[in-house]
Amino acid sequence: GLRVPAGEKKMARVAMNLLLALSLTLLLHTTDSVPLSPVPQTGDKTGGGLDDACHMHMNLESPCFEVVAKSKEYEVRKYAAGEWWSTSVVDGPPDWKTQTKEGFMNNFQYIGGDNTKALKIPMSAPVLTTRKFSSGELVVSFFLPKGLDPPPSPGPKAKVSLKHIAEPRVFAVISFSGWADGDSLSSKEEELKNLMARDGLVPWADHHAWLAQYDPPFMPIFRHNEVWVPVQEGKMLGKKM
Repeated sequence: GLRVPAGEKKMARVAMNLLLALSLTLLLHTTDSVPLSPVPQTGDKTGGGLDDACHMHMNLESPCFEVVAKSKEYEVRKYAAGEWWSTSVVDGPPDWKTQTKEGFMNNFQYIGGDNTKALKIPMSAPVLTTRKFSSGELVVSFFLPKGLDPPPSPGPKAKVSLKHIAEPRVFAVISFSGWADGDSLSSKEEELKNLMARDGLVPWADHHAWLAQYDPPFMPIFRHNEVWVPVQEGKMLGKKM
């Protein structure tokens, strides 16, 4: 077989070590904390134009938004007005696994045809979940596709209500992977609020943070999750972002 001269082997090892050192240096540099910066606005929504449906993950329809500011750790999104959501409120006592399963299935029953038109509504993303700590209730919501305006009313056995978002909303959003639960929501909400405080953003008082999950339960890897914290838009715009 071919023999590689010892001198060439040594040079190859030196080159690999230099490449590794450079990669580590770049990694450490790019993971530093970076303050929030405004993003130039183009008028287009993520995933489509102003009149189009938007798709963010797994080709499922998602609510349309514009990224108005961004840092290394998180971004600020402005969501369009006019969204419809189906919402299930699950009573306590608090039990994340049991309540989220019940809330998911209540919404799934509605989009599966338990509505006044017996209409099968396509699954969308994300599924939003939040907890009302004062009562122990868990709230689980499905985004309803843009073509349903308005969507059909819930059927007589459906355990959901419909919510129409009449005004644009602004959220600070942090993304993470893996399996998500109530602990993820709490820890990521705290992390996000600390970053917002660094950048002078004010969470909207008395509004819950939301856990946004984009993948079905049978997806074991490459899961995409977010935590959304409502932002006082006046405070944000006051910083000229």
